[in-house]
This record gives sequence, C-alpha cells and structure tokens, in this order.
Amino acid sequence: MEVVAKALKTDVVIVGSGPSGLVAAAEAVDAGLNVTIVDQENSNNLGGQAHWSFGGLFLVDSPEQRHLRVKDSFELAWSGWQDSAQFGRLEDQDS
Repeated sequence: MEVVAKALKTDVVIVGSGPSGLVAAAEAVDAGLNVTIVDQENSNNLGGQAHWSFGGLFLVDSPEQRHLRVKDSFELAWSGWQDSAQFGRLEDQDS
C-alpha cells in the first residue's frame, strides 16, 4: 500500500469517528476550525462501534414529534421498544 502524505491545515485532530468524535467535529467546524478525523476504519464505517452496538435512543413527546403531530406516550414507546427487542421470545432463550 502506498501512503501519500500531504500538508493539511488542521486546528483540531479527532481520533475516532464514533458519535462523540462526530459531535466534537461538528462543534469544532461550527466554531470555524479546520478538523481532521482519524479512525481505524474507512469512511464506509462512519459511526464507530455505535454502528454495531445493540441499543438505541428513543424520545417521547419531543418538540419535533409535537411539531410533526406524532402521537406518543411513554407507555407506547416502552411497549414498542420491548417488542423490537423481542423480550417475549421464550423458545430460543438460554435456560
């Protein structure tokens, strides 16, 4: 593999393109800084380990949901999350 070096004007170097790195990069760019992100993965895997991790983030009754007239409640969101996680499947659980 040939490595080509070129001069970069960088104010901030961020190691890792996971959620924290991307937020830090966005904040730095918004502040007018030149940012370089380095990661062990290529750009097809942007997002770091969060791409592979189980879990998620859900919001209930957020301003955006209210603006879009999405009807939601904690109970509905929790029920949907449990269904998505398939906690009710007993046939393939370890015993």
